[in-house]
Amino acid sequence: MKPTRRGPLTCAQREWFLDVGIDADSPWSSAANFTGVVDGAGAPVGVALAAIGDLLDRHEGLRTLLPVTGPGVREQHVLPAAERLGEVVRVAPAGTEADAAIAAATATAFRLGEQPPVLFVLAVAAGAVRRIGIVADHSAVDGWGMRVLRSDFLQALRSRMGGRAAFDGGPAPEQPLETAEWETSAPGLAHAERAEAHWRRQLGALRDGLSGWRPEGGTAAADPVLRSRWLASAHAARAAQAVATRAGVPVSAVYLTAFGSAIGLVEGSPCAGVQALAANRLSAGTQASVRKAVMPVPVLVPGGGDLTARLAATASNQLHGHRFANLDPARAAAVSAEILGELAGTGAAVARFNYIDASIVGSAANSRSLGAEAIPFTDPAVQDRVTEQPDRPGGSRYILSVQHRPAAALMTIACHLDTAWAPAAGDMLRHVEAVLVRAAG
Repeated sequence: MKPTRRGPLTCAQREWFLDVGIDADSPWSSAANFTGVVDGAGAPVGVALAAIGDLLDRHEGLRTLLPVTGPGVREQHVLPAAERLGEVVRVAPAGTEADAAIAAATATAFRLGEQPPVLFVLAVAAGAVRRIGIVADHSAVDGWGMRVLRSDFLQALRSRMGGRAAFDGGPAPEQPLETAEWETSAPGLAHAERAEAHWRRQLGALRDGLSGWRPEGGTAAADPVLRSRWLASAHAARAAQAVATRAGVPVSAVYLTAFGSAIGLVEGSPCAGVQALAANRLSAGTQASVRKAVMPVPVLVPGGGDLTARLAATASNQLHGHRFANLDPARAAAVSAEILGELAGTGAAVARFNYIDASIVGSAANSRSLGAEAIPFTDPAVQDRVTEQPDRPGGSRYILSVQHRPAAALMTIACHLDTAWAPAAGDMLRHVEAVLVRAAG
């Protein structure tokens, strides 16, 4: 089938494949899928199908293939909405059969060059849709995008049931191909220059902060294995909220400072450089889009001195970076290698940090972890113990994440088995919790 449009990937898409390219099209790629379940509102099946068609028509990324066109190169191939509808919908009787169908969809390893990156499972009883499971590949959406996807679908469903046009008013979503075209335009290239200048300043400060420190260990494994540990903690969430309020900084900066302390403890480094994931949605069109936009930006986390000063410095570095995440990942890697030298790629310099709260994914989605395991981290029954996830191939080499609510948080550390973090991941989480509780007094 011929695409209606084709072109290069966005910076955010290329960054995803650069970081976890080993996961793409692999049997374990489903580990990064986004999953949600929404109310079917008793809609007739035909109406639900029409609403899905409206959604695919509005968001090109949900009907875009990403075929490999050369060594390490992919393209976007946008396909007609109507012609792909049958590929993205599954219908099952409400109850155990629908539950099994949603679980199977969640476990889908999307073949990104051959199939659209989204699935809808309609749970049907007596011709009416009771629930709808939605599964999307992470290359197509991020946490913010999944919230937009759910909201736009429900709007389309309500409109179809009421006999109205699906999307009247509001900003039109930016399409991934439009983003890719802007990134190579004169304004896009001018922004890239400013972004690179920011990266150089942060990485230069990190290099100076790590002066005299050298990492232990050898080269990364050719076939990496990811180890994940998580800790659900009401104590950490309440403490982080209290410290942020008292210090006048974002809650994310409080967690980031505490994680920096844990990195310094394990690596023996005087400070930490963390690549904080920024929403990277600086326009109304991008905010209305489901597309994966999130990208990393370097943040220097001071390792010593007065806590209030460290919080302020971390928050400042994080805030300024939000404008400059959208840098070509190949260029970002080259700048990092140039400035950091042998420190590039180490646990003290490149750990990714992902902070999620209700403002990003919505309150309902933020009561459980966003992956297939759907951990109900607000439930006291799962709190206060470090839980081990099964080891799996691939994944980012070092990643820290937090899902925060004022009353509970889910903190995760994931890393490759050949890193110094792997045997210490559980202790690192306990250290972060202790730092937060101690800071809250």
